[in-house]
Amino acid sequence: MRFKKLLGVVAVLLVAWLLWGGTPAAAEDWEVTAKSFVIMDAQTGKILLAYNPQIFYPPASTLKVMTAMLVAERLKMDDKVTVSAHAAAAPPSKIKIKPGEVYTVKELLYALLLSSANDAARALAEKVSGSEEEFARELTRKVREWGAYRTTLATANGLPADNQYSTAQDLAMLFKRAMDNPELAKIMGTKYYQIQGDRELRNHNRFLFTTPLALGGKTGYTRASKHTYVGEFKNGDQAIIISMMGSQRKWADLRPLIEKGFALSGAPIAKLPPNEEKLWFAKKQTGKYAAASRKSKWQRRNSKVVIGSAGSVPSKKKVGNKKKSKSKSEEPS
Repeated sequence: MRFKKLLGVVAVLLVAWLLWGGTPAAAEDWEVTAKSFVIMDAQTGKILLAYNPQIFYPPASTLKVMTAMLVAERLKMDDKVTVSAHAAAAPPSKIKIKPGEVYTVKELLYALLLSSANDAARALAEKVSGSEEEFARELTRKVREWGAYRTTLATANGLPADNQYSTAQDLAMLFKRAMDNPELAKIMGTKYYQIQGDRELRNHNRFLFTTPLALGGKTGYTRASKHTYVGEFKNGDQAIIISMMGSQRKWADLRPLIEKGFALSGAPIAKLPPNEEKLWFAKKQTGKYAAASRKSKWQRRNSKVVIGSAGSVPSKKKVGNKKKSKSKSEEPS
């Protein structure tokens, strides 16, 4: 009987391996809160480790990577986009673009992927398809052509919507494709970018500020989705992509996944320190963004964050062991 039970367990694991292309992971084996994750070899696309990789979850702002992919396919970087009143009225996170203003596609892609700007997402969607609703339908068809068969989209930004979901496996696969586009890879690997002369955008992906392993990524958060993330990391000749959905503690969950990913890829790294939690926010001051290091605790709690931020943007200044602010907003970040 014991032998038969053992054979059954082996069979289940083998099926999981064949379905996922990699090693299944048991939730109890991980000190992570994520409901789903995938660790993928960035060069071959092979899944090195996975947990619930094909379970449907809301993608939040990781969806913006897909939006950027379709925009990059349909438009030129120097194409002009005139902002509509509907696009300008998008809920936060946003960069406060105004009706009638004109931006290049390139500027709005930086706003989309660094500051997670919902107004930029809507403006780009309208430029491509005439409306955000039609863009979402086109984007759903396109991601399925790209192999993301379990992804259905209803917006261009990832804000909560009915019938909008993806999977960790689809996110990892789509991100691999996005990073094959040199322009998108460059944007997602950029820490700071200025548009319209003096409007500074800062990347929500804190790993870019804390470890040279990070090549690029996209964060997301809504109350419905919890924290989502997809990004690429490189150590020597080995590169991995990590996608994660339904996390209660984004950075703390991601660090052990990065460590495990490099161990599985044959390029082990030392334990990553919790530097992401030590980063804190900048304050807007007469068009410039300065760290709040000289402000009191009360002032820091009540200061505004950088353009387009949803409470997850680090300051340029050197940081100490300050407590990070907590965002109570519904918008994806």
